[in-house]
Amino acid sequence: MPNIVYVLTNPAMPGIVKIGLTHRDDVERRMAELFSTGVPLPFECAIARQLEGVEASQVENALHVAFGPSRVHPYREFFQIEPEQAASVLRVMPGKDVTPGVAQQTAELEPEDVEAAAAYKRRQARTNEDDFMASLSENGIRIYERVLALGKQEGMFISWGKQGFSLNVVSKGSNVVVCYGYPPSAFNQRLWTGFTTVSKKGNVPTEVIEALKGEALSTGLWVPSGRVGEISCETDRQWQESEVETLLAWLESLNKTIRKYEDSPVDTEQPSDPS
Repeated sequence: MPNIVYVLTNPAMPGIVKIGLTHRDDVERRMAELFSTGVPLPFECAIARQLEGVEASQVENALHVAFGPSRVHPYREFFQIEPEQAASVLRVMPGKDVTPGVAQQTAELEPEDVEAAAAYKRRQARTNEDDFMASLSENGIRIYERVLALGKQEGMFISWGKQGFSLNVVSKGSNVVVCYGYPPSAFNQRLWTGFTTVSKKGNVPTEVIEALKGEALSTGLWVPSGRVGEISCETDRQWQESEVETLLAWLESLNKTIRKYEDSPVDTEQPSDPS
């Protein structure tokens, strides 16, 4: 009897994976079963491995325990993790890879179901660093290369949205937004602060936030934006090197301030996706 442990994703549930087990000959039939009236779009298989010399149920349970802190519901097999986190563990288990190809995954589906999933993914498609940088002017490239490099250097989480990105401090399990970056097609290629989530999730005192905001405005690089309590700066212009250094120093200061207050209780609400 086959022992296949699988990791599934679903376009309608971004950031969520299902880790399960099937004794069927292939995982495609299990995927078709899971596509019930309560699920808006078909599942997709990130990895499926037929295990040998080891009890599949034990491997499945071990994965559930390992990712237990990220389990969405105690009685459901859904976890808020990246597919590769589970796949990297499953990949080293004894056995063979039986991950179905795209054609195999859709063989059990109706054509309209396949097209609905494809259309939804097109609407939800996110940008990436390469595409984002390619959309910028020379001035923008210079600034955003340095901003992203700072984020990577400081260990910030870079979240890519439909059009832009956000730099986030991961504090007590929550993402606290330091800034948002946008291309020319959105908000005139500007950089925005994330003061809203800084106050809600970073637990930085209001007076400290106001002081940071005042410091930013005093540089002449930032101006009040149309969003309540937030500021932005223009990236599509000629910047002096001293100005770039001032910008990066302020962002680094904001990052350190958020971390300074991360021992306070943190709101679990997730930040809005940059789009």
